[in-house]
Amino acid sequence: MKVMLVNLHGDTNMTAAYLHSFLKNNGHDIKSVHFGRLLYEFSPPTEEDKATLKKLSEEINPDVILMSVNSMSFWNAIDVTNILKNVTVIWGGLQPMVDPESCLKHVDIIIRGEGEGAILELLKNIKENKPIDNIKNVWINKNNNIIKNVFRPLLKNLDELPFPDYSSKNKFYILGGKIYEQNPLPHFKYEYNITSSRGCPFSCKYCANHVYNKVFNNKYLRRRSVDSVMEELRIAKKNFPKIKNINFWDDVFINDISWLKDFLEKYKEEIDLPFFAYGNAKYVNDEVIKLLKESNISFFDLGLQSGSEYIRKDIFGRIDSDEDILKADKILDKYKMRRGYDVIFSEFETEETFREGIDFLLKLKKPFKVQRNVLAYYPNFEITERALRENKITRDRVASYSNSVTSQIMNKKESEKFPLMNYYYFLGKKSIPNSFIEYMMRNNWHNKHSKRMVYVGEMINKIEHLSYSIKSMGYWFFRGEFTYIKNRIFNKRSFA
Repeated sequence: MKVMLVNLHGDTNMTAAYLHSFLKNNGHDIKSVHFGRLLYEFSPPTEEDKATLKKLSEEINPDVILMSVNSMSFWNAIDVTNILKNVTVIWGGLQPMVDPESCLKHVDIIIRGEGEGAILELLKNIKENKPIDNIKNVWINKNNNIIKNVFRPLLKNLDELPFPDYSSKNKFYILGGKIYEQNPLPHFKYEYNITSSRGCPFSCKYCANHVYNKVFNNKYLRRRSVDSVMEELRIAKKNFPKIKNINFWDDVFINDISWLKDFLEKYKEEIDLPFFAYGNAKYVNDEVIKLLKESNISFFDLGLQSGSEYIRKDIFGRIDSDEDILKADKILDKYKMRRGYDVIFSEFETEETFREGIDFLLKLKKPFKVQRNVLAYYPNFEITERALRENKITRDRVASYSNSVTSQIMNKKESEKFPLMNYYYFLGKKSIPNSFIEYMMRNNWHNKHSKRMVYVGEMINKIEHLSYSIKSMGYWFFRGEFTYIKNRIFNKRSFA
């Protein structure tokens, strides 16, 4: 069957790479179309991009079009779907999972939950002109009557899935209204994205995993075998010999010490490339961090979300205490681990919790990077319902309810609304003494000099981005990616 996969989430998106490989391995004629490189927000395809996609779709002439739809890409997905209406368009992804009715206003078929088995059965029945009304995981809008099918059992063995396909074969890339048959963005040659698991041991209220864990009775978390992950990495090194870094995008990479020890021993021996991973303070101990450090980890990201234990536990539903985090930070500092702490600001914060949060981060060992985010409210999430119920937010703050919610990165508008946020620009830097931050807070600079604080915060942010851009351009220059450098300079929106 001729299938076209439209990917709105960046050229190295793992979901798209997995799905392309899965359908190819199951005998389908699959063509993937990628829009640009996703960085900090979901930018809508231009009219030129959409016209190009429509023309390309006519040339491919697929029987079915598949799209993975996130709540933040919801409105972009609607725009793209509207120009492809002459073909059956099927949506999957987070948005159909959490707000299926909204999706069925725009397409007639959605897949909820784990997609592999449902996709194969659905495509088979469409090809053979058989009924599709009773396929598990599939919801259908049939003449304005919504057919809701139950979930099928979860895939037990993730090793059965093929490895993601990051090659350019049978793929098209739309950037700046132009079609490229080879990926013009060089990132895939130097960084490899991989996950060893599906799901998370935790059910934080702001995260999709709390939905999956609830629906699937806390059985959604599964892990591939060490041999499977190692084989994927061996093939990756062979196919992409210029790889310089591996990104493990597991929600929590370090939760299984037995698996980790076995894997890292083989990784160090055979792969030995710098790598990035996520962790949680509950699983940080001397043994784990020593293993990571000896295995060439280059950066470790620890979920913190708030320095206020009240916000962290009562609002976000996390289980890590202040004591857990301080203990983890001490161990990370002991091993000189380059690290970052994710922080999420929300309307649940008060001046008191902001101050608690800042005071807590001042206790952490420098240097560290603070990843500054604002809470993304997703439809029907527990935290979203609470925020609406308590009038903390209006509906226009909910992703997919409003087309203005396209990013969760802290910005000037948010820092003007919550001036205390601006102190976070100063945290973690060796060049800025904690005593200076404490002095600013003690003298209420966020109130007395709020505009200046916003201005300085923005300046720090711009300097950080400029520094990253300069390093990035140097990185590409010394690797001979001159065409990309030229495109990035003269067509920044498409080639950022």
